Amino acid sequence: MWIKERATQDGELPAEVQSVFRGYREALPDFDGAAPDFMPKLWQRIESQQKATYSLWRLASGFVTGSVALSAILACALWTPPQPGSKKQINANSNYVEVLDDAYDDAPDTANI
Repeated sequence: MWIKERATQDGELPAEVQSVFRGYREALPDFDGAAPDFMPKLWQRIESQQKATYSLWRLASGFVTGSVALSAILACALWTPPQPGSKKQINANSNYVEVLDDAYDDAPDTANI
């Protein structure tokens, strides 16, 4: 109790108390100066990075889905089933020899004129 009275009278703490406080300050690590809103700001930074990553992830998955759909549509458009009753079908997948053979079959037979 006399410490309180003496501190209020002089405006300064006794040397014994100051040495205890000095020892306490030296025993503790340095304060890093974290503000009271340190954790909320930290979580805001983490969430903003997650939002950017999530947006990029959604954009990439949208491109993948679109490319798969476009590939399926093009595959269906280019595939032509064989026609019943015709021996050959010339389509986009036919090679050069098949096209020439088909053209030769359709040509009039001029050698026997």
